[in-house]
Amino acid sequence: MKQHSRMIGWAMGISFTGSLPLGTLNLTVANFSFAGNLAGAAMFGVAAIIIEMLLVRIALLAVKQLEKLKRILWFFHLITGAVLLLLAFNSLTAAWQKQMFQAETPFTTLHPFIMGVLLSIINPLHIPFWIGWTAVLKAKHLLSDNRVAHNFYVMAIGMGTALAFSAYALAGRLLIDYLVEQHVLLNWILGIVLLITGMAQLYKAFIVQPVAMIRQVGGRNE
Repeated sequence: MKQHSRMIGWAMGISFTGSLPLGTLNLTVANFSFAGNLAGAAMFGVAAIIIEMLLVRIALLAVKQLEKLKRILWFFHLITGAVLLLLAFNSLTAAWQKQMFQAETPFTTLHPFIMGVLLSIINPLHIPFWIGWTAVLKAKHLLSDNRVAHNFYVMAIGMGTALAFSAYALAGRLLIDYLVEQHVLLNWILGIVLLITGMAQLYKAFIVQPVAMIRQVGGRNE
């Protein structure tokens, strides 16, 4: 249970911090709250979280399938590192160019729940983001490969996102104004964290894994 607790803490933390930077999903939750439509904010948030949790399940399956290919385990670390470096590049580029978030909320005429489903589905970062972090947590032996651990993992991610959405709904305009002012700084922090994590995965692919294979071959020949 102690290992599950650590994993839950990591998953919630990653999900919460990953949901804090301004984006269409959290801004839409805030807009519903500003308009006094708390029910709409709740329905939108629940729908978005459900889709994210389903996409995390897909990420878990993708990582599991890649891990089965033991002979190309280095390729798995390479893919993970590349995904994280791509996310880091996007964040660091936005920070370097001092790009500010542009508020665009499509599907505004639809029911809040349908809006949440559609906007979460078309979010291009869900799958690569969680494939990368799932691989990292597994590599650190924080996430076990069993159904119970996966259920806790998915629920923790949903709880982390829910906490971030709640912060936007409750803190209101003050939180958004502050994050707009600190948007460049947040991009720098997120980009650096992703860069370090991605480089660690590439280190495993090009240094740790080849050395382990050489030692294994040498041991068999002795």
